[in-house]
Amino acid sequence: MAHLLGFGAALPDRVVSNAELSGELGVTPEWILSVSGIEERRRAADGETAAVLAHRAAEAGLAAAGLAARDLGAVVVGTGSAPRSFPGVSADLQRLLGAPGIPAFDVPLASAGGLFALALAVDLAPRYGPVLVAGAEVMSTVLDRPPRTKETAILFGDGAGCCVVAPGEGPVGVVDVRIGSDGTLADDLSLSPGEALRMNGRTVILQASRKLPQAVRDVTARNRVALADVDLFVFHQANLVLLRQVARSLGVPEEKLVLQVARYGNTSSASVLIALAEAHASGRLAPGTRAVVAAFGAGFSWGAALLRVAG
Repeated sequence: MAHLLGFGAALPDRVVSNAELSGELGVTPEWILSVSGIEERRRAADGETAAVLAHRAAEAGLAAAGLAARDLGAVVVGTGSAPRSFPGVSADLQRLLGAPGIPAFDVPLASAGGLFALALAVDLAPRYGPVLVAGAEVMSTVLDRPPRTKETAILFGDGAGCCVVAPGEGPVGVVDVRIGSDGTLADDLSLSPGEALRMNGRTVILQASRKLPQAVRDVTARNRVALADVDLFVFHQANLVLLRQVARSLGVPEEKLVLQVARYGNTSSASVLIALAEAHASGRLAPGTRAVVAAFGAGFSWGAALLRVAG
């Protein structure tokens, strides 16, 4: 048994609007909005690395949890845009936190990395104590690599989110978490060192629209929870079109979704953790709430977690 506490998020100050992108990409702001549901996204400043953003989110999360970095038993970071092959973003985050000696490692899965990091932390926490889980992305540096295409440039934004996974029962309990992968189509969403992002949009959308509902149904059915009894759905914020498609497939009303893709774009591995942090801050994780967190991403990898708020 494990629980979540101390949510945090960090977004760069610079806002990149559809109007700014449209001239460069030869499209209209209206087209960008129609195909993605995104109105703006954030871009990191020079020197504002994934680790820097993760550190800001972590400081907020630790403060909210009433913990210091010395209280942590491990650090796990989900990311798809690490600036070097090794060591990962987690090493820089550990240094910034001043928490040497504990295990710190990355989960290098774009989009799904934050959820996979959370799943690992649920298993680690009973043995190591509180685990800091972060998702951190600076996708802008990846998207700047030629050839820069409108299909990817309009989607992604920079940011970081975090939470602490602690052992035992607590305010936001993790009832269950299930993850899966299938490398058959791995090349359809991939990033090689120094190269441009490779994304077969048609395949990604097709697989995500199948695997996300499947993951949600699996974790709820295993725990005998009807979809109608789930109060909140926190999905990876890929694009609004996909989120609405998944909701329709599950028969879920849109008001039960956490939606921040319009403001931040697709923040990849950070998105579910940023969304959780905002849901908590806005009071949507109220006592008694059942919530499902689900993501799909590189690998292809997918999964879902069932949460229950005490009270």
